[in-house]
Amino acid sequence: MTDPAFLQNLGLIIVAAALFSLFGKRVRIPSIVSFLLAGLVLGPLTGILEDSDALKMLTGSGIVLLLFLVGLELTVDRIREVGRIALITGTAQILVTCALGFALSLGLGFDTLPATILAAALTISSTVVVVTMLVEREESSTSHGQAAIGILLVQDIFVILLLTVLTGLGGGGESGGAGAIALGVAKAFGGMLVLMGLMLVSSRYLLPRPFAWADSSRETIFIWSLSWCFLVVILGHFFHLSHEIGAFLAGVSLAQLSHSHDLQRRVRPLMNFFVAIFFVTLGVGMQVDVPGSVWIKAVILSAFVIAGKFLIVLIIAARLRFDARRAFFTALLLTQISEFSFILVAVAKSSGLPVDETGALLGIVGMITITLSSLIIGARDPLFSFLMKRNLLRAFSAAIKPEDDSQAKRSGHIIIVGMNTLGRELARRLTARGETVVATDTDLFKLRDLPCDTVQGDAESPAVLREAGLEKAKLLVSTMHIESTNDLLAFRCRVAGVPAAIHAVNLREVTNLLDMEVAYMMSPKVDGIHLQNTELLRRGMIRK
Repeated sequence: MTDPAFLQNLGLIIVAAALFSLFGKRVRIPSIVSFLLAGLVLGPLTGILEDSDALKMLTGSGIVLLLFLVGLELTVDRIREVGRIALITGTAQILVTCALGFALSLGLGFDTLPATILAAALTISSTVVVVTMLVEREESSTSHGQAAIGILLVQDIFVILLLTVLTGLGGGGESGGAGAIALGVAKAFGGMLVLMGLMLVSSRYLLPRPFAWADSSRETIFIWSLSWCFLVVILGHFFHLSHEIGAFLAGVSLAQLSHSHDLQRRVRPLMNFFVAIFFVTLGVGMQVDVPGSVWIKAVILSAFVIAGKFLIVLIIAARLRFDARRAFFTALLLTQISEFSFILVAVAKSSGLPVDETGALLGIVGMITITLSSLIIGARDPLFSFLMKRNLLRAFSAAIKPEDDSQAKRSGHIIIVGMNTLGRELARRLTARGETVVATDTDLFKLRDLPCDTVQGDAESPAVLREAGLEKAKLLVSTMHIESTNDLLAFRCRVAGVPAAIHAVNLREVTNLLDMEVAYMMSPKVDGIHLQNTELLRRGMIRK
């Protein structure tokens, strides 16, 4: 039987989230901040609502769907592209942030063990916050979005190892010693590799046929995809992996299938609902009635998380030859602590470690950093321009060169979407004629060796089109064979007032494209019939 109190609490959360999100839009603050404020009002400030295990279960489902959506946007080629950079940047960031955070925690009066737990908690950035911001801004397929997601994945692996160690300390680590801990870490590593291998094999041999069979019904394929997600989550638990990692790998396995873009659009509204509940309940669980000394420590640690982690990631990214914009945006995305930070402290406490003060402290740090990080990211473009104009970013690394701002200066150029044979040939010929060309494709390999500017990403994303400079282009050419993508590009060109030349794969597309006021349609079937009739007329085989 359904608990009436649970339904009442859930209703209060949904109503508060809706009202505060409307208020947030009026005053132009990110939705994440609005949800946190709603939780603070419902919980610590008024006492209307108390945190409960049932609500935590709902928020856990939201995180699973969020990581599933992230995986859906990562093909094997994209993972291969960001993997090396993400591994180097993420590992270096973890080591440097942990060392500095440990020293700062000791300076604030914490003992060695609590300082170690606190440093690890400060090191991790929030996957929920970062991915939510990227999805809201439609930037999850951009270069800085992929770099940030790659670093977060490295951090997630780091968290798994820490949780394994803490579990070993509390549940047999004393009796088993270092051997038990080493065995737990080895199991985590081995489980991750085995599950990843199973997902890659499944995406190639197991999933294509049943999903192709279900493709005729979008509702069926949606339910099957969610079923696959939670099946892999259960399988991940068998390998002692977190449900977040399992959901991510499930998404990656489905990303290799042809219908992944449709799944992304269908999963996103469900994910947004659970994410709203997550942040409201996070606000409900905050402890604000603490001594002034805890607030002072929280402010100091928050400054370290926001300013310190930003500079650490910025410098590391610059040394790896990120351009100024990508390094700045990637670093800015990681300036908060994670939901896993609270889990770390909870597990440490359950293992009998002396971390009582750390929990309340991290709650305040989380509230401050998540709020300020979301606000700063919302103002990142003017902030980046301000710093670049004053040449302030060069102080941290010689690798960051002054932005050439080619994106901002680019005007009167031609955007070519889709680097198939036709797209690559058009890019070469138009460039040879003196035209300024920007080529876009999701596959980095297809963009190599082109004599023009390139933008990697999905052209369905407004962020990718902004990076390509659609507003100031004189023409967009799509050589894509995907009808839905071509319709969307034609619509966005119409809104931007930019002429479009679209590849009409099927004749039934012509009406839609004409409605979108496409300037020119490339229709191989029509053109082929026209050339055939012309040649037959020339040979006298037919008459007009």
